[in-house]
Amino acid sequence: MHKLRMGIIGTGLAFERLHFPAYQRLADKFQIAALCDIDGSKLEKWKEALGLSGGDLYTDYREMLQRDDIDAFDIMLPIELNFKVTEEVARAGKPIICEKPLAPTKEEALKARALPRRYGVPIMIAENYRYSTEHNIMRDLVRTREVGDVYYFIQNRVVNFPEDMHKPGFASTEWRQHPEYPGGVILDTGVHDIAALRHIFGPIDAVHSTKLRLGQNPCLSHLSWSTGMHSLFLPC
Repeated sequence: MHKLRMGIIGTGLAFERLHFPAYQRLADKFQIAALCDIDGSKLEKWKEALGLSGGDLYTDYREMLQRDDIDAFDIMLPIELNFKVTEEVARAGKPIICEKPLAPTKEEALKARALPRRYGVPIMIAENYRYSTEHNIMRDLVRTREVGDVYYFIQNRVVNFPEDMHKPGFASTEWRQHPEYPGGVILDTGVHDIAALRHIFGPIDAVHSTKLRLGQNPCLSHLSWSTGMHSLFLPC
């Protein structure tokens, strides 16, 4: 069986903790053929572990796009770069996996949605919450009405970001502590929850968000669903 040869763009925590373990489990289907990161020290770290040569390491993804032996690209970058890089890879005619969200703004998200048809390439947004066992169980309970008719619910995610930013995890990344994209926690972590809720309950018709104090991210959102249901979403 032919293994898909993957080009990796971004070798940060998402690659190390999420995507690379998946590639290890699916080693019979995928092979990491090349890496790109602006941090050369990260590339050297992975070079030996993956058995790559110096010619397989890049600090500019545009150079990696010139290779004919790469079947698809996996993009794991700060949110503000997602659309820009995805568009360039799509223009090169290569299939894409891109970390969520697909773009930092609504305008770019609409453009991103048009990329598969425009360039004739498949693009998958890596939203894993739709595939979790617990979310699928809840979806089936709602769909079969085993829990009755749902009229209202509250989704509450509590994160201690000031504490987490000092630990070796996702909150410690510089681009999260000093973001260059709008939307704050809703665009970053909150999209996971929204994807899961839409998977369970269906389409959302309207959203109303309120800031508790000027300068804060929206922390309280009222969601109106196509089923007539209402909910509160608090990603604080």
